[in-house]
Amino acid sequence: MRICLFDGYIRNQAQLCEELRVQPSCPQDAEHEILEAAYARWGHNIGNHLFGSFALVIHDEERDELFCTRDPLGLKPFYYRHDPDGTFCYGSNIGDVIREGRTREGIDREALQHYLMLGYPAGEKTLYAGVKKLTPGHYLVFDGKECHVEAYYSLTFEPDFSRTEEQWVHDVEQTLKDILADDAEALESGGSCSFLSGGVDSSYLLALSGARHAYGIGYDEGERSEAPLAAQTASGLGVEFLETKVASDMFFDAIPRLVHAAGLPTADASTVALLLGCERVVRDGTCCLSGEGADELFAGYHIYRRAAELGHTGGPWHFGCSGVMDQNAAQSLLGLEHPYPAEDLVKGIYKATESWEHLSRLQAIDCALWLEGDILLGANAASQASGLKLLLPYADRRMVDLACRIPAEFRIKGDCNKYVLRKAAQNHLPPEIAFRPKVGFSVPICTWMREEDRREGIESMLFGSNASLLFDVNQIRRYWNSFLNGNDVLWKILYAIYVFLVWYRDCFLRGSE
Repeated sequence: MRICLFDGYIRNQAQLCEELRVQPSCPQDAEHEILEAAYARWGHNIGNHLFGSFALVIHDEERDELFCTRDPLGLKPFYYRHDPDGTFCYGSNIGDVIREGRTREGIDREALQHYLMLGYPAGEKTLYAGVKKLTPGHYLVFDGKECHVEAYYSLTFEPDFSRTEEQWVHDVEQTLKDILADDAEALESGGSCSFLSGGVDSSYLLALSGARHAYGIGYDEGERSEAPLAAQTASGLGVEFLETKVASDMFFDAIPRLVHAAGLPTADASTVALLLGCERVVRDGTCCLSGEGADELFAGYHIYRRAAELGHTGGPWHFGCSGVMDQNAAQSLLGLEHPYPAEDLVKGIYKATESWEHLSRLQAIDCALWLEGDILLGANAASQASGLKLLLPYADRRMVDLACRIPAEFRIKGDCNKYVLRKAAQNHLPPEIAFRPKVGFSVPICTWMREEDRREGIESMLFGSNASLLFDVNQIRRYWNSFLNGNDVLWKILYAIYVFLVWYRDCFLRGSE
């Protein structure tokens, strides 16, 4: 066998070496030697034995086939295309697939409509016609003629009602300790760095990991900045806090770097701020802890309190925690005679989860769409663009499996989201931090988009020739004028279009030349 592609981080290397009796010849070759032994032992089921992030391709010479797989949550992306002439192209960077496949079919209009609605490319489709994402928790086998895709892992919420609150608190803490123990060597050699916001997720990671340096994002617009809260937390833990003060020019200059690294647009402004944070950390270290995944797994979003309303097919469709515009607005903006049904993105999940409690159904949708298509896409892009390795302990398979067994009453208790996680954090943090209400990682984008010296560049993008190829520019102009007159709600629509057009100019058009 031969490893053709490996992009990622195998967290449980020590355990795998012992189980597979692998003695790596040198540290640089350890992961490849482990993966070869793991595939020889478990074959197509290898993904169930790897903890961490991975996009992996192995040429199985005995079977004369390519085996491709991706981690259960989708921390690492994997793209592929199978052309009518039989050509099969793949990569963890979509740009590699585009260059190899010479994609010229154009924009996938269905994917574009869904991007405008959600703010990211959701599901299997990418914005490139003919290019697909391999769904997390799946593997693909290419035998030289056909592609066969199969699931090896499915996110399944099966609450265990036999355990007490105290037992769940203990399990959460012990699981996180086990994961951080596996990360200890990488964290120490990488500078002992951890991202820190004002929330419980990153605060708990910092407290439990023993990281010595905390990094946060701040703004001159004080009401939007979590840096003061983060600084208080770091001070209480005796940890150095370093703030990256983000200004509007830094932010807009970073957007092209982010979309180039991602290969796809995302209308989540916080991912740009994360990139700037990563670029600051990498001046001091090579890897950093970050708290992505906790909200989706432990029910951290406020919308989850509407679970009974949204968790069944008789109620409103839930497409995830992020929304930009409704289907009618997207249809009008694109000039579509008939819209592509957005329900198709979630119908399968609703059907497969009919017997689940309402809250779990919403979380399953958010993990499949929002977490994979937005949060993890942005985190990976920020990591790739900056050269900083991000360690995401909450998104480890062991934490995922544990969270899926915790009953809803311990995920949300009264008005308290992430209840059991907060109770565990309270062992190491003051109650005012452990139970601080979720604020969200906000960016003062409305203020920045209205700045006089910013408007010309935004308008040239929104009303330019590329925009007119795909959108109703008159409608965009109406949105823009209303926004300038004080309608803050419209910033999401305008920002989503702006980021898409940056990607269209810098990646789609130039990448297809």
